Amino acid sequence: MSNGQIVREACRVIWSEGQLERIEEFYADDYTADYPRTDWGTGIDGIRALATSIRTEFPDYREEIEELIEAGDRVVVQLKIRGTHRGTMDGMPPTGRAVEFRDVTLLTLRNGKIIAQRGLSDHFALYQQLGLITLPGPAGDSV
Repeated sequence: MSNGQIVREACRVIWSEGQLERIEEFYADDYTADYPRTDWGTGIDGIRALATSIRTEFPDYREEIEELIEAGDRVVVQLKIRGTHRGTMDGMPPTGRAVEFRDVTLLTLRNGKIIAQRGLSDHFALYQQLGLITLPGPAGDSV
């Protein structure tokens, strides 16, 4: 399986289907993440904590790969992420709102497992859809 195929399968199995018991098939013991917010930890325990948190906040969380570029041990994906906010997120009670936003992630693989990833999610769009951010519209109306 190519590195791109491994990333596609991890997106499907772990993130879209929520098969968290299979995390060790895709992530290395020394896995690290570099995101604006990485307080979930490192290694298998860190990725499990993140996935569990996401599944609690958005039980129907799904990732759709819109673009994937593979270059040796590196894979870049542009994702469309969807879900419904049904669990407490960063102290914010569930809103029941459906969200859709993009994420771009650069992953590094070694021996068929993800060892590192860094990326940016469009949290502006996420927070706007959750009602945390409003923009002034015509005549002072919120959008």
